[in-house]
Amino acid sequence: MTVPWQPGTEGDITYKEREDLTLRPRSCLQCSESLAGLQVVRSTKQGDHNQLKELYSAGNLTVLATDPLLHQDPVQLDFHFRLTPQTSAHWHGLLCDHRLFLDIPYQALDQGNRESLTATLEYVEEKTNVDSVFVNFQNNRNDKGALLRAFSYMGFELVRPDHPALPPWDNVIFMVYPLERDLGHLSSEPP
Repeated sequence: MTVPWQPGTEGDITYKEREDLTLRPRSCLQCSESLAGLQVVRSTKQGDHNQLKELYSAGNLTVLATDPLLHQDPVQLDFHFRLTPQTSAHWHGLLCDHRLFLDIPYQALDQGNRESLTATLEYVEEKTNVDSVFVNFQNNRNDKGALLRAFSYMGFELVRPDHPALPPWDNVIFMVYPLERDLGHLSSEPP
């Protein structure tokens, strides 16, 4: 059953934002290589905005990002979670207008990937101003039913395919996890 996701306090998406989200997150070099250690690309050229730079590192989680100050496009965020000294789980995403779009990796239901998603969601909630985390996967995946059940259990809701907040990616199922933001900064005194 498709749940009609309603954006919280977001305004309507503009055509320009939809156009920017025609891009997909790029897989990192570490995903295609066996890891002996996390290798972070550090660029010294100001114009090289496609390089990922370390944004955060604590415990087993390292977050890499393109430089958001160099362009107005969505920012790629990669979340690398160290499982063992030789292996990591990776979540690749795009950050755009208080929304984070994460590609669900293969074998996402493995215990290590569940731990890495939990660490990723904690980072996003504590360190960013993201309001909604969208996960997505190809409609033709063999584990589609298991993914829908697992992510629903974790609090994600299915988003109808024609929802205006979604990027125009073909053959993709989206689920959303709205983040509860602390409104403690608002005055608690009665009007």
